[in-house]
Amino acid sequence: MVTTESVPSERVVEVDGAEKDTLYVRANNWMVDAFNNADSVVQFTDKESGTISGRYLLGTVSNASEYGPARRAYATIKVRVKDGASKITVTPESFTYAKGNIYTLYTEEDAKRDVDALLFSFETAMKKSEDDEW
Repeated sequence: MVTTESVPSERVVEVDGAEKDTLYVRANNWMVDAFNNADSVVQFTDKESGTISGRYLLGTVSNASEYGPARRAYATIKVRVKDGASKITVTPESFTYAKGNIYTLYTEEDAKRDVDALLFSFETAMKKSEDDEW
């Protein structure tokens, strides 16, 4: 059995000239897009402090069976914004899986790949200016 470590990954995204409110809206929109299933939940938002946080489903480690319930891997995501910059911290929760077992659906390597994808997606969303024409 392998037990993963809970190691936070973070990225600071500089956006020259962007106001805090604009970055807050971009971050909020990113969370709505990224948290696209019922198991991923935005848990706290505070526009005044520029903070958004939530619990994100990374993946299903193993499905439910006669031996027990499904096991899932989650991460806590915290976003902070201020004038000109935003910061995301993704902290995967520790989980245990059987390496090489055909019933293991999600591994530490999968989690690292997904955390990197979240960081990249966030950076892209924060740098993209909205088209206000509609």
